[in-house]
Amino acid sequence: MTLGIRLVILGFWLGVMTLFSFVVAPAAFTVLPTPQLAGTIVSRILAGVETIGMVAGVVLIAISIFCRLRRNKVRFFEMGLLVLMTASMVISRFFVSARLHGLRTQFGERLALLSADDPVRRSFDLLHQVSVGLMGFTLFGAITLAAVLIWSRPETGRPALEARDNA
Repeated sequence: MTLGIRLVILGFWLGVMTLFSFVVAPAAFTVLPTPQLAGTIVSRILAGVETIGMVAGVVLIAISIFCRLRRNKVRFFEMGLLVLMTASMVISRFFVSARLHGLRTQFGERLALLSADDPVRRSFDLLHQVSVGLMGFTLFGAITLAAVLIWSRPETGRPALEARDNA
């Protein structure tokens, strides 16, 4: 039963990140009239995505700790990956996104007008790349973890969501 719960939470987290990364962010920068406005909206939504990731990660870690689950290589892999994914969301939220927001607030519309070799612009671009990298890592981690959990479930002849998780 805990396998089904873990997969639902993981699937929700993965869905939120996928929707944001491949639909919301690109649409905002395509449809909205200024990069400043698009950045403001994307930043606000990203804060929600990061918060969902932190909560989902903590809940999944707690389930793994408090449920009487057999300790094996899959469990250690799951726990390690969940810690890294959750840490990725914490770093993104409280360090990277906070710095990006600060630069966006300080420079406003002028940020988009800075030349590519301007130190502020380079700093902003680097922070953006780190943000994308953290989200990409977490997306890849969620896909990998879901696959590992599904493929390593106990063979009981029942579908994964109905199988008792004693692994």
